[in-house]
Amino acid sequence: MTVNTPLKIVIAVVAMILIVTIFHFLDWKGKMDEIESCKANISSLETKLEEQKQLVAELPKLTREKAELEEELNRVLQTNLVAEKPELFVANYIKEVEKLTMEEAYNSGDRSFEIISITPGALTSQTADGAEANAGDSGEDSANAEDSTPDALKQFPTRMFQMTMKGRYSTLVKFLYQLGDLKLERLVTINKISLQPESSKEKNAGSPVLQIQIPITAYMRQGG
Repeated sequence: MTVNTPLKIVIAVVAMILIVTIFHFLDWKGKMDEIESCKANISSLETKLEEQKQLVAELPKLTREKAELEEELNRVLQTNLVAEKPELFVANYIKEVEKLTMEEAYNSGDRSFEIISITPGALTSQTADGAEANAGDSGEDSANAEDSTPDALKQFPTRMFQMTMKGRYSTLVKFLYQLGDLKLERLVTINKISLQPESSKEKNAGSPVLQIQIPITAYMRQGG
């Protein structure tokens, strides 16, 4: 069976129309997908914009609260803390923290709660731009770190005391609350605590005795 020339032309035209239609459909689908993706991005950006607007609206309130907290902190520092000599900083801290530890061990009935070691770090003071610098070194990393220290504390030299303790978890929690209540008569900050079960063959009743690694940054008392 032979196909005459006009019919061949019709078939070719139909084929071309189908090809163009298919390519057009695929291109249209791609564009629609792109439009939907853009709409989703716009929606996400609008949500973030609203969140940013809310933060901006709350900024004056947060600024006031920060100023009030700093004022209260400064009042505590000026009225509750007695100045100490720099050369007595380490000795005073060790005496205070040992006394607090023994009191907490007695009050909680946890005879296992005790200090195993205390290692004082270098004396650190605030530089003029608010960054920290360690006495005797370059303070290379800390000098470039973003400063988040309250203004009321920038006058205070500090030392990092690496402490190893042992005791039960509940006793440690009470001890930390005592630190927060200024029972050391000085400000301290704690960034992290490492806990692990004590390696002992003895079986302890109740909660296990833990080995505690607790780096404490202590502020030297400047007084009023």
